[in-house]
Amino acid sequence: MDHFGRSVGPARGGYGGMMDVYGLQAMAGWRINGHPARLLIWSAEEWERLDVRPIDAQYHPFGVWCALRLVE
Repeated sequence: MDHFGRSVGPARGGYGGMMDVYGLQAMAGWRINGHPARLLIWSAEEWERLDVRPIDAQYHPFGVWCALRLVE
C-alpha cells in the first residue's frame, strides 16, 4: 500500500502482452490525470537481455532503464 492508502502491486489485466514482450513480472502504478499509469524499470542486465526494447525508454543515472505507460 502506498502513502495515500491505495493498493500497489502487480498489474491486473491489460498488461499480458507487455509483460510477455518485456519480460516483466510485477509493476507498481498510480494515476496521471485520472488515468492508470505504470513505470516500467529494467536493470542494465535485464535491458541487455531484451529482444524488443521500447524506443521511448530513458536511461536513469542510477543505472536503470525506465519507460512510462498509460493503461488503455
